[in-house]
Amino acid sequence: MATIPDCTLTTGCYYLKKYYKHSLTIEDYLPGLEALFRIPCYLVIYCNKDLEEHIIKIRERNKLLTLTKIIIKEVEELWSYKFKDRIIKNRELYWPVSDIRTFTEKSIILYNKFNFVLDTINNNPFNTSKFGWIDSNLSNNKNGIKICEGNFNNLLLYNLKHAPNKFHLQILNVEDKKFKLDENKREYYKKARWLVVGGFYTTPKDIGIKILTRLQEIVEHTIELGYGGGEEAFFLEILDEFYDDIYRSYGDYAQTLDNYIKPVKNLVYIYWHIVIKYFNFGYYRECIDACYSIISSFDDFQTESNYDMYVRIYSVLYLSLQKINPNQAEIVANTIRRYYNTHPLFKGQFDNLRSIVKMKDFILDN
Repeated sequence: MATIPDCTLTTGCYYLKKYYKHSLTIEDYLPGLEALFRIPCYLVIYCNKDLEEHIIKIRERNKLLTLTKIIIKEVEELWSYKFKDRIIKNRELYWPVSDIRTFTEKSIILYNKFNFVLDTINNNPFNTSKFGWIDSNLSNNKNGIKICEGNFNNLLLYNLKHAPNKFHLQILNVEDKKFKLDENKREYYKKARWLVVGGFYTTPKDIGIKILTRLQEIVEHTIELGYGGGEEAFFLEILDEFYDDIYRSYGDYAQTLDNYIKPVKNLVYIYWHIVIKYFNFGYYRECIDACYSIISSFDDFQTESNYDMYVRIYSVLYLSLQKINPNQAEIVANTIRRYYNTHPLFKGQFDNLRSIVKMKDFILDN
């Protein structure tokens, strides 16, 4: 209970009204920081001078200043500030996702997230073995937290304590891998691409350094090509380039912390927006990994029993394995047959879905 998780989180807090008149005032901005700043975890906070005193007061009021390192970096001092003129020029030429909320300085900060975490890893002020990023303003419009449905304090600390020894990412959606190619970037940035959750991730040191360094390269290259959007779009390449270094969780933004270790909430979203898209794109390896993750939650009774979803996931797993690993597909088929013959709820739902999931009659014929 008294243990502080062995993970240093990094966040950024910037007062930007002096750059853009529609930005929040300090008074409106500060309440959104309260949820994160009352958590007893190691926290490195990058901010501009305007917010330093206010941040100190919040952490001090929560008696957490000793777990806090505040680093003053003005927007003009950030690694990504060198791209300012090019970002402006790019948007004059091509900006199909123009948004009043997304102005140049805000994008500069978004593009600097990877550099913030790299700096924290290299300096390691609290001598931890793991690191992560978390967005600072986590309040939603319903007086809740944007990235979880459960108890934010407990979930965050639990997840930091159990952070895997890989680069953890929450998969949010699936995009065509053709967009990794330069010639398709114009189409890729024609609309917002919510690929992964960029608001929270963790990593051990060495894996984090190589992935975050690569993400910075992708930021720079994308800007040179004339494009850019939310920082989450930059993750497309690294999902393949560092496949075995990434621990994937699955779900929508609102279940990021809930689903961090295993998918336990909003499995319908995961099925339709992730599993089925993987299958339809022919990304069978990714589909198989997602299916096994969901099945594990069902088998451990960590999520609500849903035999419709359970049968669907097993069926897609089998069909995916048929494409790339027939021997493993047969092992899964035997499991399905056993459940079909021994569990009446599984059998009933399988019979209901047989035509939908295209399983033919392999159970009865084998």
